Parts: sequence; C-alpha cells; structure tokens
Amino acid sequence: MEKIIAFFKDKNTLHGQIIKYLFFGGITFVVDVLVFYLFAWLILPSLRATDPFAILLGWFNTSIQEVSESVLIRNYTINKVICFLCSNTVAYITNLLFVFNDGRHNRLKEGLLFYLFSTISFVVFTGLSMLLISTFSWDVTYSYFFVFALAMLSNFTFRKKMIFKN
Repeated sequence: MEKIIAFFKDKNTLHGQIIKYLFFGGITFVVDVLVFYLFAWLILPSLRATDPFAILLGWFNTSIQEVSESVLIRNYTINKVICFLCSNTVAYITNLLFVFNDGRHNRLKEGLLFYLFSTISFVVFTGLSMLLISTFSWDVTYSYFFVFALAMLSNFTFRKKMIFKN
C-alpha cells in the first residue's frame, strides 16, 4: 500500500505521469461519458437510432427521441459544452493533485491556461466530430470515442509542456 501511495505522490517521472494521466483520464472520461449520454438520451436528444448507445437502450426496452440532423448537431454541441465543463474540472483537479508539478505559473494563470488549451482542443475536436457525424455519417458514439482519444494525446502534451512544470 505504501508503494501505491508513493507512486501517486511522485510527479517527477515521465512513465509515472503517463500512467497516472491515463488512469485519471479514465476517471475524467467516465465523467464525460456519463454526463454526455445522460444529456444526449434524456435532456437534449442527440443520438440516431443506429447509434450503439441507442441500440443498447433498446435491449432494455428503452428508446431515444429521434430528432432532425440539424437539431442533433445543435444538441450534440450543447451536450459537449456541458460535459466539457464537468470533465475538465475533474481533469484539472486530478492533474494538479496527482499527475503534474505545479509552479510554472501562479495558480490563476495556470488555471486559465489549462482551460484555454482545453477550450482550443474542445473546439477543434468538436468540429472534427461534427464533420465526422454530418459529412461522413459516423454515428455519434464512434465519433465521440475517436476524438476523445485524440484529445487525450494532445492535451497531455500541451499540459506537460505549456502549463505545468515538467
């Protein structure tokens, strides 16, 4: 148990940072997924009937509310903004506490830079998602998981090199 605690306290090794970033990124991902799919299913519908999540709901005799493509894209974007705010708050707290060393900037500037880079990443990858959904007819779930993986890679690099101390 002491080794596990020591591992989570150590922020100075690259392999430790990567492992912890993936672990806490997984937690952030769960927050993002739960918020997104609850909203996409129950509050602001943004799933097609062919979406794997909609099919999964069908197994439990539950359905989705289908909407037009324009409403789907609008609701998808709003849902992504909501889950972005929730998941990035979790990401900032866990990155600060467990993954990276703070101190490159004062706390206010660090937080602002964190959200600035996260927002840029969010805009780029949400745009890519919308392109995949509307132009290439990807289901929301496939697009969602694909761009989330890309965002994790780019966010680790930006956060390590630009926001937190190495």
